[in-house]
Amino acid sequence: MVSVLSVKSSEEIPKSYNPSECEAKWQSLWSDWNVYAFDLDDRTRPTYSIDTPPPYPSGEFHMGNALNWCYIDFVARYKRMRGFNVHFPQGWDCHGLPTEVRAEKTYKIRKRDVSVQEFKDLCVKLTDEYIEKMRRTMKSMGFSMDWSLEYRTMDPRYCRATQLSFLILYEKGYIYRGEHPVNWCPRCE
Repeated sequence: MVSVLSVKSSEEIPKSYNPSECEAKWQSLWSDWNVYAFDLDDRTRPTYSIDTPPPYPSGEFHMGNALNWCYIDFVARYKRMRGFNVHFPQGWDCHGLPTEVRAEKTYKIRKRDVSVQEFKDLCVKLTDEYIEKMRRTMKSMGFSMDWSLEYRTMDPRYCRATQLSFLILYEKGYIYRGEHPVNWCPRCE
């Protein structure tokens, strides 16, 4: 239950706006009230699901990321205002070349000069650091995703769900082998 906030008298209103103080206060209240939480058991409202391509946590959260997330966040807020139960998780794409390139640059190594396990460990360490930085930035910007649904593509639970989904699609005949055009050379990496 959301409590009613008392209104300050005009004498208590600050003369200048301090964004970090004011916004942190409201973000904390919204978090306490679970304003952005998705309720899996709620059958009284229509569900609206937002599935974003998760960003690579291999750098700082930059203006391009912020702009893209603003568009998505606008939709989430609009749908909530229209009465929808919004499923809006935050994911992190922890695999791929951006992470490997950043690890080589950060640790001043080449992946072929260390063991596979050592390189993997360095990539995971770096990924965890960037996820924390990006999460802090996104929270400070007030994005309205449900952080309790956060996932990382390198988590065993996520990998298992992906593999099971693939098998289900394969068994239903939606996935098959065939010749198709691709945008890379099959003989080169």
